[in-house]
Amino acid sequence: MDGDGCTDAIVGVIKGTRFYPEAARRIFIFKSVDGKVRPLWLGSRLGGTLVDFRYTDGRIRALETDGIGHFGVADYCWNDFGMVFDRLLIKDVDQETAKLYF
Repeated sequence: MDGDGCTDAIVGVIKGTRFYPEAARRIFIFKSVDGKVRPLWLGSRLGGTLVDFRYTDGRIRALETDGIGHFGVADYCWNDFGMVFDRLLIKDVDQETAKLYF
């Protein structure tokens, strides 16, 4: 994920974090350091509310919602400290349409 040539683990969890204590879908990224698993990024949030994600073309593709029936799909990439917005594939559509882009 961070371009160091080592395999990282991207894990979806449902839990609260330090800054957002309510349980929600989140993305955590772990790496191997000297044979031990260490956190690389423990994501509080990306853009919208996370519905699902996958790793594709060196990016995390996220299916997101605003919580009132609008969905979108966005790509995020690594930037030194964590994930940053890269590009929006589609927004303000119904879930089924968003899944086509996901």
